[in-house]
Amino acid sequence: MTNEIQEYFKENNYVIINNFLDKNTANLLYLYVIANAKRADYKYQNDFEHYDVHWDGNWIDEQAPGSYSRYGDPMFDTILEQATNMMKDYTGIDVVSTYSYHRLYQQNDVLERHKDRPSCEISTTLCLGYNVENLDKNEYPNYNWPMWVQDKNGNEIPVGLEPGDMIIYRGHDIDHWREEFIGLNHAQVFLHYNDKNGPFNTEWDGRPMLGIPRGYQIRRTR
Repeated sequence: MTNEIQEYFKENNYVIINNFLDKNTANLLYLYVIANAKRADYKYQNDFEHYDVHWDGNWIDEQAPGSYSRYGDPMFDTILEQATNMMKDYTGIDVVSTYSYHRLYQQNDVLERHKDRPSCEISTTLCLGYNVENLDKNEYPNYNWPMWVQDKNGNEIPVGLEPGDMIIYRGHDIDHWREEFIGLNHAQVFLHYNDKNGPFNTEWDGRPMLGIPRGYQIRRTR
């Protein structure tokens, strides 16, 4: 099976991994993302002096404006690192972990069509959970908000993921995007990796450790 996954990834620049996480773990992380967003919003509204866009997350990512996003969360960076060997098996590439980035989409949010920066040669999108209770089940009986990827042949492929499912793709090489979301919320995390033997071998995205922002200097006082 591993060889089949590697071959599909090589031929198409993406591959879907079902049940990467079990449903209970995915749901726990879904609730964790919602709690993170609520915590950041509360701090922004009530303790702005101590709100820090680097440590608390933000709503100003130009690729998904208005969606809560956070770089390098300790929980997700831990999952990122622990999954490194699995990513090697799935892709057939000797990868190093760079960073995690989780996001909570809300109704009407989009993900602009784009390619990722060099620290995202091998990208993954892992679905954690979603709420579409606002939709009429007769009109939308099986609504699953797709992520779109463009394969090697230029085909635009919609990929629907259930909680715990993951897509691995060459984020630096292929276009990927999401059209307007019509549900209530949708949580997912990106786990990013680079080829250890490639031109962008930047383990941990150049950070001294996992779980901290990129390029952020901690102020020290005596």
